[in-house]
Amino acid sequence: MKFSKICCLLIPLLLLLIGCAGGGEAEPALISADNVSGDLVYSIYAGNTVTITGYRGSDQVLVLPDRIDTRPVTAIGDDAFAGQTGIVYLTLGKNVRSIGNYAFSGCERLCELDLGGKLEWVGEYAFSDCIGLTRLTVGDSVKELGNGAFSDCVSLCEVEIGDGITSLPSGIFVGCDSLITVRMGKNVTTIHDEAFYQCALLRNVIFGKSVEKIGPRAFAYCEGLEKISLEGKIAEVGDEAFFCCTQLKSLTLGKALRTVGDGAFYGCSSLREVKGGEKLQQVGYSVWEGAPWLTEQEGPFLMIGDGILLRYNGEGGEVRIPSGVKIIADAFSGCSNLTSVIVSDSVTDIGAYAFYSCGSLTSVTLGKRTARIGASAFADCGLLTQLRLSDALESIGQNAFKSCPSLSIVSYPGSEKKFGGIVIEAGNAALTGAVISYKTS
Repeated sequence: MKFSKICCLLIPLLLLLIGCAGGGEAEPALISADNVSGDLVYSIYAGNTVTITGYRGSDQVLVLPDRIDTRPVTAIGDDAFAGQTGIVYLTLGKNVRSIGNYAFSGCERLCELDLGGKLEWVGEYAFSDCIGLTRLTVGDSVKELGNGAFSDCVSLCEVEIGDGITSLPSGIFVGCDSLITVRMGKNVTTIHDEAFYQCALLRNVIFGKSVEKIGPRAFAYCEGLEKISLEGKIAEVGDEAFFCCTQLKSLTLGKALRTVGDGAFYGCSSLREVKGGEKLQQVGYSVWEGAPWLTEQEGPFLMIGDGILLRYNGEGGEVRIPSGVKIIADAFSGCSNLTSVIVSDSVTDIGAYAFYSCGSLTSVTLGKRTARIGASAFADCGLLTQLRLSDALESIGQNAFKSCPSLSIVSYPGSEKKFGGIVIEAGNAALTGAVISYKTS
């Protein structure tokens, strides 16, 4: 009994000690705070290191010391210099390894910044709203930049990212509407969401050879971009990544590219040339909506990638999907003259919004291999009456047959039991409520 009680007391203590000993670098213990050296306020931490936490001066040229009373200055704390509008030139001490969140936010006159030396980490919004900043160099020693670190630096025109950075975080340059040129280090693999959102003058983006993923809205409203080359290792372009890049004229899709998200190039109203993309396997809906390229191609069927039917530019009526098509994107969305569709046996996927709002569509026959019907694929097809499903069907997305009040003749070439195994998401009452004929033998 005593042994059990002792264990109950000791085990939590042992777990606490184990947790403290491993699993990441613990923050050093604070020794003393609110110390003053000249115009600087600082704290001392275990290990005899100094973090600058505040500033009481008004110097235009600020040179931070390497040491204070023999102790190395290794960090700039959160908000330490926030709102200091007098600082024009900044030199970090050679021992500084980290800059805290909002550390220099709102330093409106700061004009140039070289982040080198031993610096490894820059916090969130560390230099946000530094509206006088024109040039930025991120040295190879820097390993991590925080979200929004240079957001709304409206005068920033040139950026060079060092080789220590592997990802550009969310919103890092959002609102930098004077930014013209960006050179990325050779180790950047990911550009996160809204990294360059609303950088209206951005013209030159030099992607490093390691970039693999461009996140949602990463370059949305970058109206100055005229040419983009997504070559090298770039495999994924996120939703609305280049949304409303209205001056974009030429786009090259590299051989590594596999996925392009919803609306990735939506509203690119000057885009007339798209090259490559032969390895594309998945495209979202409205990817190129508003781009002249969609409608200026010859022939009724615009194909891209590995068997993706991207756009139908024909006259409507009865349409047979060509053999070789594997995926139907939102190719027929809003096609008012389409009356019936016969899907070829090569088609495995009918994508989201593929036949959305085809107001004259009355009959659909799926191919033998059609396994998936995407969200809203046949939504708002008010006259759709006849539907022949596929025996290979596995899933039907949300609202695929929403607002299809005329749907009454549905046939399924498999058994009723097998039909029951199909995953049918919400919003498909028009289908599930219809009388379905099954295979009888």
